[in-house]
Amino acid sequence: MKTLFRRASLRLAAMGIAGLAVIGMMGCGSGSNGDNKPKSATSNFVAGAAGPTIDAETGKRAVVKESAIALFEQATKQAKTDPNGAIETFKRAAKEEDNFAEAYYNIGVIQQQLGNLKDAKESYQTAIQMRPGMAIAHNNLAEILIKEGNIADAETILLRIVDEKKGIDPYNAQANLNLGMIYRQRGEEILEKKRGGSEPKFSMEGSDKKEQIDDKEALAEFAKTVNYVRRALAADSNNIYCYENLAAVYYIMNALEVARLVTEQAMIKYNEYNESLKKDLDINKITQDEYEAKSYKPADLSAIYNTSGLIYLAEGDVSMGNSEFKKAYEADPTNVQAMLNLAGIAVNVQNYQEAYDLYVKVLEMEPDNIEAYLSKGVAARGLNNLDEAEKIYREIMDKHPDYPQAWFNLIVLYQEYYQKVDESREMWTKFIASPEANRIIPGRVAEAKERVNQIDELKRKTEEMNRKMEEMQRKMEEIERMSQGQ
Repeated sequence: MKTLFRRASLRLAAMGIAGLAVIGMMGCGSGSNGDNKPKSATSNFVAGAAGPTIDAETGKRAVVKESAIALFEQATKQAKTDPNGAIETFKRAAKEEDNFAEAYYNIGVIQQQLGNLKDAKESYQTAIQMRPGMAIAHNNLAEILIKEGNIADAETILLRIVDEKKGIDPYNAQANLNLGMIYRQRGEEILEKKRGGSEPKFSMEGSDKKEQIDDKEALAEFAKTVNYVRRALAADSNNIYCYENLAAVYYIMNALEVARLVTEQAMIKYNEYNESLKKDLDINKITQDEYEAKSYKPADLSAIYNTSGLIYLAEGDVSMGNSEFKKAYEADPTNVQAMLNLAGIAVNVQNYQEAYDLYVKVLEMEPDNIEAYLSKGVAARGLNNLDEAEKIYREIMDKHPDYPQAWFNLIVLYQEYYQKVDESREMWTKFIASPEANRIIPGRVAEAKERVNQIDELKRKTEEMNRKMEEMQRKMEEIERMSQGQ
């Protein structure tokens, strides 16, 4: 089975608790400043539509009741150690102050962090009703919709934020980045569909062998990705998640030199940004807690290393690719994509035991990862643990009849390892006739047809050779009889 190497998973810009800028709670920007990263969106309050606590002339917040401020600050501190208690305190603050969108926004953040997505959506929607111009609430609502698979509605919300003419905040870093990732995912899905479910024509023999992208629809989506991610960078030049996505897209488009430059820039920004924060910490400009919240961690570079490894593989440097995947795994031991890529290289160099062990680790983290389980069967097959491989394939077929990849590998096992040619031919015939296989992995169905032709051709040649051998045997016997007769 050809190994499919994985790009970085799409990572949404993370949300954060909104804090108090000044006691008067004057309106501030939306958090697209380069000093604030999406992963720790410490955005202060956003000026928006007029309401009971918004100055109609300036569009900024008027003075808020001291009682509401005190409860708000109490809840903000409480959020770290007692999230559920913080929710209740924010609700009390909201009762003290009319149109307190910030309180409902923070309630939504905590609910989202706790996994209460339904409640979080309602809280964000309440905040948006109170403050239609609150970009961070729109963005977080869109993120939940993305996670729920409601991409169309999420896209609509994000475009509402970043529209160049009528947008709430056209250069909002988080919204532009998330919108770019939507288009990246859409482009990747187009390519997957075009491949017909089979693995891409990828090898470790150099960039001249890497699959070229010529699908105009996919390229259009990737162009939009680049556009929106660049806009996010215009707002936040330190955002390495932007570089991460740009590098991945340039890699997909086979612009390897550009992709390499982007990964290098991400690493430079990582160091520069953390050094800048450390200086601020040393002169007490920020607190230790703020430093911890804002600074990048090694795990934040994991996806960059993963893409760097893919670039090296595309250039034919397997050793460096493997090294980069290891860096990705070491930086973030939960990076499944890096683990799968390490395992992919191990399969390619026939180090089946290493691949097998990596697939086991992936499945410990993601027990329902069908692809990893199938790959574990491939590694088991390479270790000649044929019974285990067959068991895995059949388990997948029983539990996931809509995943014909397992059926394909089972037939390969019968044909190539058990050497049951006639039985495998019968299995291939059923596979070719399967509507599910034709719908999900037509590329594999085409391969199955070729395998049937190969079996039939081999059988024809074998029969022809047997006839010739029988004819030769008869002639030899005739010669022998004639010789005995003399």
